[in-house]
Amino acid sequence: MWYKYLGQIKMKITFVHLGREQLGIEYLSSVLKKAGHDTFLAHDPGIFTREDNVFHIPSLEKFFDRKKSVLAAIEKSNPDVVAFSVYSSTYKWASDIAGTVRKKIGAKTVFGGSHATLMPEVVIRDDAVDYVIVGEGEGALLDLTEALSSRKEAYDIPNIWYKKNGVVIQNPVRPPIDDLDSLPMPDKGLFENDVNYRDDYTIMTSRGCKFRCNYCCESFMQLLYGKNYFRRRGVSSVMHELIEMKRKYGFKRVMFFDSVFFTDKKWLRELLKEYKRDISVPFRCVGHVTFADDDIIQLMKDSGCYDVDFGVQTFNENIRKTVLNRFETNEQIEKAFSACDRAHLMYEVDLLMPLPSIREDDYVLPLKFLDSYRYLNRIKCFNLCYYPKLPIALKAKEMGMITDSDIKGFERGEVGDYYHDDSIKHTADKMMKDNFEKLYKIYPLIPGLLRRYIIREKLYRYFRFLPKPLIIFAQSINCILKNDLRFYTYINYYLLQLRKMCRSKTWSG
Repeated sequence: MWYKYLGQIKMKITFVHLGREQLGIEYLSSVLKKAGHDTFLAHDPGIFTREDNVFHIPSLEKFFDRKKSVLAAIEKSNPDVVAFSVYSSTYKWASDIAGTVRKKIGAKTVFGGSHATLMPEVVIRDDAVDYVIVGEGEGALLDLTEALSSRKEAYDIPNIWYKKNGVVIQNPVRPPIDDLDSLPMPDKGLFENDVNYRDDYTIMTSRGCKFRCNYCCESFMQLLYGKNYFRRRGVSSVMHELIEMKRKYGFKRVMFFDSVFFTDKKWLRELLKEYKRDISVPFRCVGHVTFADDDIIQLMKDSGCYDVDFGVQTFNENIRKTVLNRFETNEQIEKAFSACDRAHLMYEVDLLMPLPSIREDDYVLPLKFLDSYRYLNRIKCFNLCYYPKLPIALKAKEMGMITDSDIKGFERGEVGDYYHDDSIKHTADKMMKDNFEKLYKIYPLIPGLLRRYIIREKLYRYFRFLPKPLIIFAQSINCILKNDLRFYTYINYYLLQLRKMCRSKTWSG
């Protein structure tokens, strides 16, 4: 399907992005290039900003802002189309950029991504936006580019919303791409100046998710597309990409960026057999405890896995089930973690906070539950985000945590993100969350006797007073002691960005 536009007028499409490497943009770029079009990237890595999930340092945020360089890169590329893939937290930034682009350049603007898919009726009303892509974008953006290159209007392109004479035209959504192997390899060259692929190569072997968590955008995509939204690439397709990219970049590690990497044991065995033979570098992935039996964990350990990330979110089973729509039990979590311990495989635990109806005892539960596990690498803390149209927002509203006005703000992109607690309204909730977040971050370093003393004497109520630099230092020590390979990836990434910023002459002061 990607060949039918060969011979059309060549178009120049510039992608604009705030944050780290974005695989979705890379796939869009590769599809457009295969059809004969030119693509460019105007990129702000967002280091030290709200989009930085490692070091958000407000005092440095303005100094390292790259909005001027982003606008300069867009203008230099002289695009016909400027395309934005936006999250709720980056929508307002993108809208501001798009407004300037339309005034200075006059190129058409296209918004896709999770926020555009969740709230197309809001995004298309933005004066800075010409077109909105709902859902998967490869086919839609290619069709739109072809229409614009032929000076046609986008009357009937599936997945596209646009305005005509002040009226919003809403086209239906096409089925998701059935055969992921038909897609060209992602255009890694787009981000190669901002990402050191030699340190860590990111790849997706599937799209979608088998689960429908109330707080996750993947659940909305399942509603949009139906039960067939989860698809997996064939082993030969995955290996072809890894072999080609290892030859090109010589990467030392791999990150499998799937929502859940190991859902199919037969597929996993076949992939990891070839991976161990032909790639043979350490890898990490995201897992789910319901699939993490001894066979799978040992297979991954033997094949080079050095870390698995488990999204538990809370150890209160009732909240996990009734609020988050997650049905795994603490017994299943215990079996998964024990399997990792037996295999000597490091693992991480993701927690969401604060959750509706959560209490202090619920924050203490992870401390007790995780006390005896030896290969726990990190406890990662994320703020619960109330993305528009997701069930979690209605749950929170019912419990008085947010209001109708808050929900309207979320729809306009006035939303926090997984790393910032903008939505916490009550001081007591924020204090409790701050106490436990700091304790969780250094928990793996604390000796067992001291852990139990902290719980018994309720000293966790005072951890918010620990200075942030001390927490960061303790986390770094933990990474070094456990030989967490990702730590060195982060160090090199920041050094790369700092070198680039020092050479830049287009800082916005």
